[in-house]
Amino acid sequence: MRPLSPTPTPGPGLAPKPSPAVTLPAFLQAPHRVAFLPGMVFAITLLAGWSLEMSHRLAGFALPLSIPATLAHGFLMLYGIFPFFMTGFILTAGPRWLNVDAPSRARYLAIPALMAGGLVAWLAALALGPGLAVAGLLSYALGFAGLVLVFGQIILASPQPDRRHAIAVELAFIVGLAGLMAALCWLLSGDTLGWAVMRDLALWGFLLPVFLTVSHRMVPFFSSSVLAGYTVWRPNWLLYALLGGSFGHGLLHIAGVTTLPADLPFALLLAYTSWRWQLRASLSVRLLGMLHLAFAWLAIGFTLYVLQEGAALFGQPLLGLAPLHAITTGFFLTMMIAFVTRVSLGHSGRPLEASPGIWRLYLAAHWMALARVLADLPPAGLTSVLYVVAAGGWLLTLLCWGRLFIPAYLKRREDGKPG
Repeated sequence: MRPLSPTPTPGPGLAPKPSPAVTLPAFLQAPHRVAFLPGMVFAITLLAGWSLEMSHRLAGFALPLSIPATLAHGFLMLYGIFPFFMTGFILTAGPRWLNVDAPSRARYLAIPALMAGGLVAWLAALALGPGLAVAGLLSYALGFAGLVLVFGQIILASPQPDRRHAIAVELAFIVGLAGLMAALCWLLSGDTLGWAVMRDLALWGFLLPVFLTVSHRMVPFFSSSVLAGYTVWRPNWLLYALLGGSFGHGLLHIAGVTTLPADLPFALLLAYTSWRWQLRASLSVRLLGMLHLAFAWLAIGFTLYVLQEGAALFGQPLLGLAPLHAITTGFFLTMMIAFVTRVSLGHSGRPLEASPGIWRLYLAAHWMALARVLADLPPAGLTSVLYVVAAGGWLLTLLCWGRLFIPAYLKRREDGKPG
């Protein structure tokens, strides 16, 4: 009988390199993991569905859906992607802003779980009937209301004297919840007025204010961390003016009057802010430049609104949905990619650096945003083709982006730290 050999000890240079294991407990360890993962999955799924719809339209027919595709697209693009990433970000960064403990695991798991379950039901309703969409919306709204409640409790528990950014985000979340109630009225009554109110509340009272508030707090801070001699410029009046520009545009649009009085000063302020925050200098650090380039789309979008509203005063329709998509695909999507990339790198224990691959993907996102904006400009003969190009290009970009970061949400941090 041969004796058992002792376990060999690897020699120098032969020690196995530890690799983070793909385990469910790692996925459950932090709010950003359980919210970012469904956010990425839904972003890819929704862009795949919209690419399919655009391709069918180009071929001359539409998919047989129980809810009109354009109305479904409006709701799903507003509530099906960004709120998941906002949930993960604010439940991660918010407690740090406010110097309080992070929410319990049960709470940060329940919020995206209810939202994701509701969204799955909503998507199934497109094939099975609108009644299921109501049930899905109620589940989603319950999860979203949980976000409002949990973050509100975090704010109230904070000893910080300056909570203005957190309060602004919370108020925007409340408007987002009101938008969901408007969507419920639309689904129950069939009256598209509810859909239109949902769209305006979600765009100008919820999503844009959250993005603006986080940008006001974080972009100058990140810039001062890496740019030598950078002077932080984020006066309180700027935050109020940015929020006022968003709310002003939305209120005028809901009232059915020209938005020019709000759009012109807002466009000028956004352009000045981008310059004052040193867009050009930021490009020397790619990960930082991603935030600044995304923010620059806002000045472009509202300048397009100024041109559109000015032409409308003379009875000349102009630009179609180009201004809107400059904001939604140009600003929202590229800023989402910039922030989520930064959080995902930092909280997976990897260096805060945009690799050449990440940078190329990010620039591709801008090209896709440009394609969607150009689709509403002359010549009209290219519109349908550019719709397909933009939708397909965004799908490919998000697939590659997801391939880079989805595995990180299922693995332990590379530096061995918790979270």
